[in-house]
Amino acid sequence: MTPALRKIFLTSGAVLGLVFFLVFCAGIVTLVRNSDRLFAATLSASLIWTLAGVAVTALFSVVGGFGFRRLFRRMASLEIFFFLAFIVSLSFDALKILNLVFIARNAAPHYGMLVTRTVYFGYFLGLLSLFASSLFSGDSHFRKMGTILGTILAFSFSLSYSLPIDSTVFQANLLYRVSGEALILLVRFGLEILTLFGFARSAFLSGTTEQRGILGAAVMVIVGRELLFFLSSPLFILMGSALLVGGAVLFSRFSYAKHLWI
Repeated sequence: MTPALRKIFLTSGAVLGLVFFLVFCAGIVTLVRNSDRLFAATLSASLIWTLAGVAVTALFSVVGGFGFRRLFRRMASLEIFFFLAFIVSLSFDALKILNLVFIARNAAPHYGMLVTRTVYFGYFLGLLSLFASSLFSGDSHFRKMGTILGTILAFSFSLSYSLPIDSTVFQANLLYRVSGEALILLVRFGLEILTLFGFARSAFLSGTTEQRGILGAAVMVIVGRELLFFLSSPLFILMGSALLVGGAVLFSRFSYAKHLWI
């Protein structure tokens, strides 16, 4: 994949993130205007923190998608490219609002199941992008980025499409329940452990402050992402937001310092 195609991909991703954020805003307006009083009261009392977490994630994806892309516009590092792809993937969380809209309008459950699969596609896309970033954090000799990107997209689609979804259970994270939790946990934690192992290996081999900082930032990003995606209590939303945003900023800062001299 040429630098021009990379730029087009990241720009398209940032624009898509902006579109998803606008969908989220439109969904909030729709719920406020068209929902009955009982549903509106429940929304205000029970889901405000979950919606705040979704808003932070979606807005950060837009700001980071455009801001980090501009910061790294002259750097061709694949480590940075896949980190930016992770930032873009966060925008899929904004689509969670559609499940509330469908419930408020008594839509058929299969619409919510489709939204759930789409949001999980973004989640797996982000995890796999971080994993790819860790692979290129060291001296990887494999440079066929198009092949890796295509594999990530195909694997993310396959995972999300094959999820067994229970449309009778709507969870606090605004998604329908996914059966087979043990297998999902294995995939999630397996990818996260391999990602941290990749960054840790690079930090050990290089021995540089920048690479150790990238490892620490990756830990913050992964933990923050997990808290914001799956949990809904105020404490976890605040912690997740701080870790995700702070970790991504530190990741970009240390990556910039690392590649500035290359």
